[in-house]
Amino acid sequence: MNLNITHNSRAAVASVTGDITHAVSPEFQSTLLEALKGSGGLVLDCSGIGMFTSAGLRVLLLLHREAAGSGGCLILAEVPSAVRDVMEVTGFWEQFLTRPTVGEAIAALSGALP
Repeated sequence: MNLNITHNSRAAVASVTGDITHAVSPEFQSTLLEALKGSGGLVLDCSGIGMFTSAGLRVLLLLHREAAGSGGCLILAEVPSAVRDVMEVTGFWEQFLTRPTVGEAIAALSGALP
């Protein structure tokens, strides 16, 4: 798994590539929690995710709670079908804000889109 974090005036944008499994979930979690701190929100570009297990879902739930608790927001962008399938089967898909592109997710955080 590789994570690339960039920041703009409104949010952190994290692009992830690779598989999100139990083996990488501690790094996935700590890196994304750090990116969320001090930002108005976090956009997670999911387009490069291959395998996505329940460990990844657990991290997303934690990030969602942390963002909401600090007045921020987590938006998932470019979610591949493998990730969406896991989230739908577990009933969590509807709990997350999603956008088809990273640009739309950033715009949503900036208040330009609903």
